[in-house]
Amino acid sequence: MLSTKIESVLKELEMQRDIEKKREEEGGLLPTEERSLAITREEGEFLYLLLKAMNAKVVIEIGTSFGYSTIWLAAAVSEIGGKVISYDVLPKKIEEATKNLNKAGLSDFTELILGDAKELIKKINNPVDVVFLDADKRDYIEFITLALKKLRIGGVILSDNVLDCPEIHEDEPEICEEIMDFINNHPQCSSITIPFLPNGLEMTLRETY
Repeated sequence: MLSTKIESVLKELEMQRDIEKKREEEGGLLPTEERSLAITREEGEFLYLLLKAMNAKVVIEIGTSFGYSTIWLAAAVSEIGGKVISYDVLPKKIEEATKNLNKAGLSDFTELILGDAKELIKKINNPVDVVFLDADKRDYIEFITLALKKLRIGGVILSDNVLDCPEIHEDEPEICEEIMDFINNHPQCSSITIPFLPNGLEMTLRETY
């Protein structure tokens, strides 16, 4: 069960996401740095329960945004003293996420880092339990490759937007095809698509080194 404080912040961010969605439908798309780009609540609940079931203690998030998914991840690991290490390249996103995690009382269980995850992830020394990937789809294959170097056997990579990727990259549909081909044919992993709408989440289990 989530605390009242955490639920309050989640609901604020859900309202913000709904406002953004309505504005987008009316043709008034905000700049990327001002959009919360939050996952759905259903997806957040899944992340929370999965991490708890795995007793996940070390979690990497690539793509912090305003911290909605970070809150779900941190709430799960907080119960066993774990930590979520979350990366984003936009200062505004890190600033907003920091405020939201402070309000949720979860700042002790998160480390928000401004910078390129491609370089920063290399500095992690402890085995990683879960990687949540919600960033530029053009970089997914590189991110997954880097994540696998840190992920323990039995660890999981969760890649967001695998169903709506063709819509996001309608001018470059081959990007989406390459991602799925790479994941589904990787010799160290097994993978399944979880059809959360509209995003879609790919759950990839590391089985061997």
